[in-house]
Amino acid sequence: MSAIWGNINFNGAEVHSGQVMEEEYKKNCKIDHYSSIEEKNIYIGCGIQHITLEAKNEILPIYDSERRVYFAADCVLDNRTELIQQLGLDNDAPDGTVMYEAYKKYGIDCVRQFRGLFALATYNERDNKLELAVDPVASRCLYYYCYEDGVTFSTLISPIRKIHPDIKRNEMYEKDFLIAPGLLPSISAKETPYVDVYKVLPGEYIEIKDSKIVVNSYFSVEEKLDDCRCRNAKQYGKYFRTLYEKCIYECLCTNGEVAIAMSSGLDSSSIGAIAADFLAEQDKNLYSFTYVPCQSMKAGRKNDVVDETADVMKIVNMHPNIVPQFLNNNGENCFVHMKKGLQIMEIPFKAYVNLPNLMEIYDNAAKNGAKVVLTGQTGNSTVSFGKIDNVLYNYYDKKKIVSMLKCLNNYSKTVRESRKKAIKGCFRVFAQDKECRKQTLEIKCENPFVSDSIECDYPKNERFLQNGYDFMNARFQTEEEYRRTLYLKSMFSYLGELDTKMGLRYGVVIRDATRDIRMLRFCRNLPYKYFAYKGEPRWLIRGNLRDVLPTELLDNWMRYGVQNSDWIFRILRDKEDIIPMLNDILGRDEYSKYLNKDNIEKALDILQNNESEVTYEMLLYLLMVVNLLFHIDMQ
Repeated sequence: MSAIWGNINFNGAEVHSGQVMEEEYKKNCKIDHYSSIEEKNIYIGCGIQHITLEAKNEILPIYDSERRVYFAADCVLDNRTELIQQLGLDNDAPDGTVMYEAYKKYGIDCVRQFRGLFALATYNERDNKLELAVDPVASRCLYYYCYEDGVTFSTLISPIRKIHPDIKRNEMYEKDFLIAPGLLPSISAKETPYVDVYKVLPGEYIEIKDSKIVVNSYFSVEEKLDDCRCRNAKQYGKYFRTLYEKCIYECLCTNGEVAIAMSSGLDSSSIGAIAADFLAEQDKNLYSFTYVPCQSMKAGRKNDVVDETADVMKIVNMHPNIVPQFLNNNGENCFVHMKKGLQIMEIPFKAYVNLPNLMEIYDNAAKNGAKVVLTGQTGNSTVSFGKIDNVLYNYYDKKKIVSMLKCLNNYSKTVRESRKKAIKGCFRVFAQDKECRKQTLEIKCENPFVSDSIECDYPKNERFLQNGYDFMNARFQTEEEYRRTLYLKSMFSYLGELDTKMGLRYGVVIRDATRDIRMLRFCRNLPYKYFAYKGEPRWLIRGNLRDVLPTELLDNWMRYGVQNSDWIFRILRDKEDIIPMLNDILGRDEYSKYLNKDNIEKALDILQNNESEVTYEMLLYLLMVVNLLFHIDMQ
């Protein structure tokens, strides 16, 4: 993997940006070697991480004097073998070379040939044209800023801001962050916290020439997989298993060790189990890292699992080459890591509870020699999608009541729930949900600590609808809604920012097999009933991976692993240190326009004097506001 950056002046004026941009990467990233090309009006740089054996031979950026083309890439190609054969290259050709040879043959349409993680930039001197592209799920982020005579692009935002210090804050982005419901991280796929600094979107490439930007889409998730001709559950299950194994196997390419952020949930545990078996064939271990609470916690609900140690060990016992480590951030609270997370992410984020744990995992993985860290972040939308309520509602919506009742009957038998009670409950809540869908979409700010004035001049419905969030009134998803929302570019671009920046910071590449474009296409075209086939939730994994995961985990349909179960306890334990910092940031006059001061004062009083009244939602929303204010304050 690598990072790429550059500054192109289309009018031929001299650019002086090389050292400034490169220094930002040297400050914030763990990179093995740097190289750059600098001419009068052109500067392009790369920072290479030696994730694979071939990466040590990587020569980037490239200048092709015959074609007068400059080329830079940030890439790990999963289909490098077939591309090497197709292009007639040596087997040890590094991925950047493979990509450029494909570019020479196909032009920018080469992006259709690549499978893996990539971002690229090309500048053609003859045409005076810059091209930028990222992979179909933007696994590698790439930012760009168009100024009067040229374009600056970069994997990180800070180098762009460093050479364009007059860039202003994007207050619309900040309003998105505050108003977006729940933990929704972002609304716009393209925008950033800075005016006119944009992201290249998943599955798109842009051409910039004569101060004009042309956006081209080259990927569609709607396309079916050519070899998927399944007709029944057995065939779909077999196909899924084979495809899932391929996706996981291709993530393991490295000359270092492999690690995984693993809970006992179906996503990461299935990836870990399959990856461990592949690594065992190579006499290699899989280093797993699991968060555990720092004190004994009580489950909030009957089926909650607040400490996943025992269940992870059941997986380890089935796959003895998994080397487990259990981490708890040395008992520290998530608040103390918020500014470090912001420094790495460069954008405000709502995953402030989880991010410190991920940072600890990536750091420890690297210390164990890992260069690849596996995750299952997208699994809830793909391989382990399949809440029973969604499939039942889909039957209800399509008036397939007999199919709905059969599915519900099988489910109720397994979980030992009264079928009569379940049927009544389904018809009641499904009817309510259907009524909600008839209402005009109305986005309301759920955060009680945000000032009502923040919504002035904010086109809420327009912002949400134009970015694909047209399902906010719905509690359940039909088949059509699932297919339409599976490929939300704002979600993928956000996850790409997280993975890219964390990987650069800790010297690893973060791989998610559940986000593979083949898996997305498979799930996009899978008949909906198979997600909870015959009433079995998350059937793709539960029905087809019984030989690699513990039966106790697969058969307990009501089980729910609670990650970071003690985060509130840690905040309350350390409140005497935290409250003064909250008072400082929330009390500043320059931030008053964002805040509902009355509600904040009440919340801080409860936090200080009435600990028993502190709720999950109160702390969650309060720290969301603080996260944004910290981000603004750090500029």
